[in-house]
Amino acid sequence: MFPLFDGFTESVALWFISWFNKSSAKYLGLLVRDFENAFNNTELIVPYKDGKVAVDYIESRIRELEESRIRELEAYLIAAGFEDCTLTQSERDALRNIAVGKKEMRKFRIVDEFTVANSHNILKSDVVFGSGTTPYVTASEGNNSVVSYISYKPDMIEKGNSIMIGGKTLVVTYQPNDFFSNDSHNLVLTVSHEPGRTESAQLFMVAALYKSLSPKYSWGDSISKAKIQNDEVFLPINADGTIDFEFMDTYISAIKKQCVAALKQEISHEHKAYEQAVGVDFAENETGEKATKIIVLPTYREGCVPLYTLRAACGYFEGGEVPEEEGWIDASGNGFTPDPKRHFAVHAKGDSMQPKIQDGDICVFEWYKAGTRNGEIVLTECSEKDLDYGGKYTIKKYQSEKHQTEEGWQHTKIELIPLNNNYNTIELDSEADYRTIGVLKCVINKES
Repeated sequence: MFPLFDGFTESVALWFISWFNKSSAKYLGLLVRDFENAFNNTELIVPYKDGKVAVDYIESRIRELEESRIRELEAYLIAAGFEDCTLTQSERDALRNIAVGKKEMRKFRIVDEFTVANSHNILKSDVVFGSGTTPYVTASEGNNSVVSYISYKPDMIEKGNSIMIGGKTLVVTYQPNDFFSNDSHNLVLTVSHEPGRTESAQLFMVAALYKSLSPKYSWGDSISKAKIQNDEVFLPINADGTIDFEFMDTYISAIKKQCVAALKQEISHEHKAYEQAVGVDFAENETGEKATKIIVLPTYREGCVPLYTLRAACGYFEGGEVPEEEGWIDASGNGFTPDPKRHFAVHAKGDSMQPKIQDGDICVFEWYKAGTRNGEIVLTECSEKDLDYGGKYTIKKYQSEKHQTEEGWQHTKIELIPLNNNYNTIELDSEADYRTIGVLKCVINKES
């Protein structure tokens, strides 16, 4: 396809690619002879200005989405402890020994090292996508084989911290959490030895299993529980011939660091390109670091959300009265469309959420109504007093566990987790002890 309008760039192409991918479901099942006619009669909803495709708007929107994703990745890398990607000597040795073939390996019968079971069979037509928090796993390659998160019969759950092999596709994945499976042809492998149940060791074994089994199986000759009884896998060994799980952990740690180092380099490149494209106004602070300026506007304009003092926001949540705004904050350019009816902003205090949120930053939240919060940073009213704010309202990462009872899903554990390791996690005993006010959308750095 070739564009029939001016200004077609990579960013504009990405916008159209996204639209086509999102709309592809309508073409599934069509015969080849019918596809061209159906495609040629497809209508697009395209941003227009002055009778032309609004390429400037499309490019700006794509840049905003890219920058938002970059910020999310940066925050994740920091929270996951990847500030330092320097390889240790043991990690360098592990990479070198694998590369030159110096690490001794030998074959192990898979059924001697894993418990192997067929998964349950849950048809797509029997579940509602997005109805719960448990992964629904298929034999597909994308997104670690997770196609959605659902709620279903508890007795059909497969135990997590295991390896799943797609019975018909031989897609091999590590599943850290309990999950549902779509097909009883899929195999669930549980490591028999406790030292091998770490995430890194199992990621190593995922690659080893695929490399050992892929030459043997195909769509026409798929793997099964009966066939795998005679299969073997190459794994690294210690001097005494036992499986070297410690080496697996070290090797995967090195691979992670290499990947993160490459990602950081790409993030730095994309940041510079974004700054040049949009002309971000920066000011240097005393340490020479760059920080975007925060400007509190007296009146509303497009892209702004109301800014409340935390005290005013607390009064609103407790008494139900709308507080007076301190002003308005421009929240545009952060990967979402600011809406004063859906979003609000408060001042952050303290350092319990460093490095993502600094003392004095502005945090923009979306009012919370329903849905999963696991892994999200939230503004919460809780019974435990938070030292940063001197009250019952706190900004923390939300984590919970729950199980299904006759009355429905009940929380068994609720934690409000600081990102700064110098602070303790707030543990709540029941749902009555907390109330989620908003889910974090973005952080606007304080003015230098």
